[in-house]
Amino acid sequence: MATSRLAAMRRVLKTFFWMRMCGRRTGFALRFDHVRPGQLDIRAADGVIRIAATAARAARIGSEAATVLLAPDEEGRIRHDLPGMRFLLWHDIPTGREIRVPLYRAHDYVLGGLRTGFSLTLFPFRHGADLIGYFLKGDSAAGDRLERALLPQLAAADHPPDAATGLFGTSPMPPLTEPVDIILPVYDAADVLALCLERIAANTPEPHRLILIDDASPDPRVRPLLEDFVRRHPQARLLVNPQNLGFIGTVNRGLAEARGHVVLLNSDALVPPGWLTRLMAPILDDAAIASVTPLSNDAEIFDVPVECRARPLGPGEAEAADRAAARLNWRSALGDAPVGVGFCMAMARPWLDLLPDLDTAFGRGYGEEVDWCRKAAALGARHVCAAHLFVEHRSGSSFGAEKAERVRANNRLISNRYPGYDLMVQQFRDKDPLVGPRLAVGIGMLGQGAPLRIYLAHRLGGGSEFWLQTRLEEVVTQNGAALVVRDAPDPDRLQVELYCREGVTRCLVAPADLAAMLAGAEARHLVYSNLVGAEDPLGLIDSALSWLAPDDRLSVLFHDFLPLCPSYTLIGSKGRFCGLPGPEACQACYARLAVTSGKRPAAIDTWRAGWRKVMDRADELIAFSEDSRAQLARVWPDLAGRIELQPHRPEHLPRRIVPPPEGPLTVGVLGSIGHNKGAGILHDLAQHAAPDLGIVVIGRIDPAFAHHRIRVHGAYRREEIADLAEHYRIRCWLIPSIWPETFCFAVHETLATGLPVFVYDIGAQAGAAAAAINGHLLPLGCEGAALDRHLRRHLGAGVTLPPALPA
Repeated sequence: MATSRLAAMRRVLKTFFWMRMCGRRTGFALRFDHVRPGQLDIRAADGVIRIAATAARAARIGSEAATVLLAPDEEGRIRHDLPGMRFLLWHDIPTGREIRVPLYRAHDYVLGGLRTGFSLTLFPFRHGADLIGYFLKGDSAAGDRLERALLPQLAAADHPPDAATGLFGTSPMPPLTEPVDIILPVYDAADVLALCLERIAANTPEPHRLILIDDASPDPRVRPLLEDFVRRHPQARLLVNPQNLGFIGTVNRGLAEARGHVVLLNSDALVPPGWLTRLMAPILDDAAIASVTPLSNDAEIFDVPVECRARPLGPGEAEAADRAAARLNWRSALGDAPVGVGFCMAMARPWLDLLPDLDTAFGRGYGEEVDWCRKAAALGARHVCAAHLFVEHRSGSSFGAEKAERVRANNRLISNRYPGYDLMVQQFRDKDPLVGPRLAVGIGMLGQGAPLRIYLAHRLGGGSEFWLQTRLEEVVTQNGAALVVRDAPDPDRLQVELYCREGVTRCLVAPADLAAMLAGAEARHLVYSNLVGAEDPLGLIDSALSWLAPDDRLSVLFHDFLPLCPSYTLIGSKGRFCGLPGPEACQACYARLAVTSGKRPAAIDTWRAGWRKVMDRADELIAFSEDSRAQLARVWPDLAGRIELQPHRPEHLPRRIVPPPEGPLTVGVLGSIGHNKGAGILHDLAQHAAPDLGIVVIGRIDPAFAHHRIRVHGAYRREEIADLAEHYRIRCWLIPSIWPETFCFAVHETLATGLPVFVYDIGAQAGAAAAAINGHLLPLGCEGAALDRHLRRHLGAGVTLPPALPA
């Protein structure tokens, strides 16, 4: 156990070293056809890689610390802060191609070493109590504090924005007693205009004056439509521009006519019931507020479900989104913003008296509301988003194809006039004070029709996460959205990720608020994927069950054996596969398990009873191999008939290769190899094998098991496996896992090369190898020199058999 803690701290110290490297700026020209050459800019410092790129479609971007799926915004830009220090990987999903960008230089090692030495000299004096608690007493909380002290920037970079608590509940809104002037500029777009007017008439019982201004629309349908509306609605007034003034000129004419608070409303904005009271509440409550903007499907920083990603709405989505928004406590859902968005923006009369019109320097439109808001802010005003209101925006109806050019030109004007504005917006996006309401409204919007798929998953990466990300792409394509819920470092929060066509909204949420958000979905399908590493997995799964209505579905997937034992690989207290012994032996082993984090009851029977409740509620139990089903049936025989077998279907299997001619015995190992995956087996083999044996790990190995005879290739792509096997002259593959894997992609990939593949006679890996002509089973316990001789004996000609070692 002490060795494990030393290995863990060694990895942390290695990361600490990289974080002390000198930051550098790297420009790189990518060669993918969907990334414009020269348009990737990287800044790496203090454990954070800041990415700015121009791309045509989504890509999976990663480092040695994290991987994310990023999609470009409307202007084709990708911006993201990714934890990492050593390299950036840009992975093109459709083609599978990848480019690796190194982020360090030779002299960085020297500077990093000097910085590290100085910092570590002071570290024991500052954190002595935690060092004693972690290394001598095994206190995992002390270890967490040490890690946070050593890696504060990395922890912050990987920390999603925190949603405000108390988002739900009621708070009375100030009554709207004085008429509000609604200014509606009109230019063509008769069809959406008719819908806009219909919604205003049906959904605005509050006192108001509607100022309709026809900006010389050439469409002959527009004027009669407006005149008929005015005849039927006495609170409406029609103004007609004799010639086209453009959006700003038209709005200024309306502002000159207005007397009270004002709402600027585009003719392609469709308001819901109760919209005006909700929009005006912040202004009536706080005299410092100059503008209020609702959430929308196309309102830049106020977009739902993903910030700055416009979304055309399907039938019923706007209504569902506003129902979800209306459930929020309006005071808790209020968020300060650097600017308002003029498609539907309330403007307070006291601030209009100071700034009575929009600046005509912005031509016919776009950016003028930014200018007005920044001028008001300079005078001390606040701008807020009323996240308790959602207004649909069918953008671009008036200006059509002109929009892109107008946005570019006027954005340049804003940047020149307010040099700090772009940074202010980026900081707002990084912190995202609206992330909680954005998530709640997004769940309400996307949780209609098909049941919303909710995956319970861990934060550790690995094979189950790879499966999950692949599955999420399929589910989003089929159903439009999916939700992932993970344990979070803060016990009072959950990490929640909403996936949809526009991208991902990710944040930390209080469990009670998440439960209220999920109540806004029509139906739910909970999928238990993996909660390994959670602080309280049983508590989290119990909470998740409370989200379900009686008709909601629950699926349980067995990516590992956590429901059977906190040692989710079934490696017992002696460091070997336990074999699932009888109750007494199982309890004795359970009591000695070196669990350094997470809550568990005193008895394994209590642990299994908690999970058994989940199995009984489940609509389906899914295992990925026959061996896994058999292991589960040993503990719960009565569930054997309910466990469905659904093996994964490995894709992109490598091509067959020709074994190298006679020469040294090079053993290939594929994947990320830790203790459970057989890192100790490899170290022992390297220590005791004959001199001509070499080991090449195509992937990574836990540094605690490093050996000079083990060569580590590092990250690889699946399509590279065969080429790398030929490059390293690999004679055979070894899958050294010492636990019964539930499914093993590495076995299928190595078997596809046609080279001999050796695995221990355990788990799904043994089942796959036994079914293949080039698969070979090893008895458990065959290690070191015995393993070396076993490999040579089965490989036959061309391999020298070493003499037996003396007993």
